[in-house]
Amino acid sequence: MTKNIYLNLLIFTSILLVGFYFTSELKNVWISHLSHLGIMILAGLTLVEFDKGKLPEKEKPEFKINQFIGIVFGIIGLIAVCNLIPVLATKMAGIDITRHPIIIGLNQMVPILISISIFEEILFRRVLAQKIKNTLGITKGIWISAFVFAIAHIYSDTGILPSFIGGVVLAYIYFKTNSIYLSVIAHLFYNIVTYYLLAVFRDKDKLELIYDYPTISLSISFGIILIVGMTKILNKKASR
Repeated sequence: MTKNIYLNLLIFTSILLVGFYFTSELKNVWISHLSHLGIMILAGLTLVEFDKGKLPEKEKPEFKINQFIGIVFGIIGLIAVCNLIPVLATKMAGIDITRHPIIIGLNQMVPILISISIFEEILFRRVLAQKIKNTLGITKGIWISAFVFAIAHIYSDTGILPSFIGGVVLAYIYFKTNSIYLSVIAHLFYNIVTYYLLAVFRDKDKLELIYDYPTISLSISFGIILIVGMTKILNKKASR
């Protein structure tokens, strides 16, 4: 069983990497996006042996108000960490990130952000992470699924490290709430805010308000504290 899961992971990741490479070369945003979704569907089907009725078994979700509070803490922290680590890296490298273009406006981007949040959560959390958890345990379910999630973003502008951190946080939310809906909402909120921040960071005057090492470092540290706070809150719920 263990060998099978690692073989499935290899096939799954290979399909994503090859498929995403070709979709990244497409010039039309919408054709590229639809092709991207198609690759995810194909990869997901390999994990369930081309039978949608074989979705990995999961526990029944039970909504608690503290889950919502914990998720808010975690996603705000994730937004700070994942958006400011690249800012810190580009500042240290002397790269002017205000030159990076925004492909399409936020209003046009919303349908893409909604669909990608839904598809990625179903694929990487509901199918991949759940399958790993059921076979290897929750810890490996979180870390391995986050690693694959990061590798799958190798051709995107998101970056491997922010994607890995995001994969860990979103998998943690999913496992501790047993709700794919909450992880989708969290992912969508993160995507929309991040895309908006990318537009803000193009404005040099606005960027200079935070573009110093103390501010960036403090913001990243505050984000990490919020993420840790999320784990504490969700763990309290899980221990009852």
